[in-house]
Amino acid sequence: MQDRLQLLAEHWVSYKIWLIETVGLTNDAMHVHGSLLILCVSALVLRRRPDSPWCWLIVCIAELFNEYADLRGAAAGEATIDAALHDVYNTMFWPTVLLILGRALFPRKKATPVSPAAISSDLPHQPLEQATSV
Repeated sequence: MQDRLQLLAEHWVSYKIWLIETVGLTNDAMHVHGSLLILCVSALVLRRRPDSPWCWLIVCIAELFNEYADLRGAAAGEATIDAALHDVYNTMFWPTVLLILGRALFPRKKATPVSPAAISSDLPHQPLEQATSV
């Protein structure tokens, strides 16, 4: 398992270096943009709001794997604890702000219970009435 994880980390770091060179953004900017992209994609896939703790957790897991790959030494200049903490801060800042503010400013609406008297008789979940015979 450890060998597979190490191999995946090496492939990820080489892809990350290629992506940074291709896009032309700094490493810090890639962390910010990548975190918001992962947050939005996870919200779409999970069919949840972006301020869901599950979406935040997916971003956190992706960032922890990224830092694992960096600390394994495959990325030049990224194999230090200070660099890892800096990257975690850059990556998790906006998803954390969205998690806290989204839940505080836009609370979920509570479902209002429907009384049985208010249910229409033409709804599909109602049993069919017996037809009168002629």
